[in-house]
Amino acid sequence: MAAPFGRPRTTPREVCPAAPGVRGGLRIVTKVLAVSDRPQVSLRRFEPGDAAAVHRWFNNPAATASLMEQRESFSLEQAEGWARRAMDDSGEDRKFAIVVEGYAEPVGFTALYGLFRQTAPELGALIGDDVRGKGVGRRAEALTIAKAFDEYDAHRVYGRIPARNEIAKKTVTSLGWVHEGTMRAHLRREDAPADDCEVWGVLPDEFRAATADLFGG
Repeated sequence: MAAPFGRPRTTPREVCPAAPGVRGGLRIVTKVLAVSDRPQVSLRRFEPGDAAAVHRWFNNPAATASLMEQRESFSLEQAEGWARRAMDDSGEDRKFAIVVEGYAEPVGFTALYGLFRQTAPELGALIGDDVRGKGVGRRAEALTIAKAFDEYDAHRVYGRIPARNEIAKKTVTSLGWVHEGTMRAHLRREDAPADDCEVWGVLPDEFRAATADLFGG
């Protein structure tokens, strides 16, 4: 396991009992000094009761418009199956619910796909509820990338981003990521030209340098 890359710079660190089904016994909620006027953000494992939130996210056109692959419909039954699979940690993928202070349900999720391989894991993320402009996406992705390096011993993290998704590119740039190439016309779209897809990636030292405001250095 990789060594921690620096003690978080926080107002006192709050340790809360883990929610039912969450492994590890404790859930750490980090309150960042640099953005103390913003809500706290933490990650936890998925629970059966999260299906309603999942259903809401994937039926929010504003949230799903920038996804690489888009669904025509997403039923509550499908959301329940999605949540069950997200709780399964027997394979190479891990999904995390994004918990934001002041919200009764998770507002989205992050994921690491393809852990424990010789190749690097891929980051995935969806902010399904309207918490834009509060730094939630950046902090949730940062917490997830930190898990990749510190808990899962990843040597790199990468992601594929539709070229038109400027918000996602701005977010990962602020986390030290580098644009590494473009797959032209990679994403087929209904009634529209195919979108280019960009490949971005980050190495541990790049990430740690870029996130000193969140985690200290």
